[in-house]
Amino acid sequence: MTKIVIIVPTRGRPQNAKRLLKAWKDTKAVADLYFVCDIDDWSMRDYQALDDINIITNHITAAGMAQPLNMAAMMLLDDTKYDRYSYFGFMGDDHVPRTEYWDYKLALQLPPNKNGIAYGNDLLQGGNLPTACLMTRGIVENLKGMVQPGAKHLYLDNFWKQLGQDINSLHYVENIVIEHMHPLAAKGQMDDHYARVNSEQYYTHDRAVYEAFINSQVYRDLVVAVS
Repeated sequence: MTKIVIIVPTRGRPQNAKRLLKAWKDTKAVADLYFVCDIDDWSMRDYQALDDINIITNHITAAGMAQPLNMAAMMLLDDTKYDRYSYFGFMGDDHVPRTEYWDYKLALQLPPNKNGIAYGNDLLQGGNLPTACLMTRGIVENLKGMVQPGAKHLYLDNFWKQLGQDINSLHYVENIVIEHMHPLAAKGQMDDHYARVNSEQYYTHDRAVYEAFINSQVYRDLVVAVS
């Protein structure tokens, strides 16, 4: 059976994790779901108190979701105690899937024996950016993670879109809804974490990292390897 795992970095928002766990059941999701929580998160006990939650502890608190996402992806890829996953997905803790079997339907968009990236409609960026996505195992194996090395929090969706286009395997499905409950959409409240990772400092750093990576020989080699 095709195995899917979705990884959700989170910090200080156990209420979002609770909402996502409910949406998981409501949409009949078939994927395994792992939240990545920072070891110094003051709300760790609140996460641990939630029913049916799987937590991976991040011991390097980098104040962004890129590092914990890559760390968890490599752990789930390499550790033999976990299932051998064919597909790796990302969602923020402010995403809420709305379509039944959305994860399985996204996996069906990816052609057999070929790498690719699939994403649904977040009701904010739509087809413009994959703010949540699903990718094939081969991308994670060759990239050694799910996002560009050195990133902190931003330009991850830009990277996924660019990579999908460059390997001619980017798949957007408008009727698979994974709603992004972001403050920019007036669907969430601004908090300290949003403010920090959306600062000018983060934008400047992550844009430079993104542009340097996609113009590097390492990226060109990655495209060849996963095409």
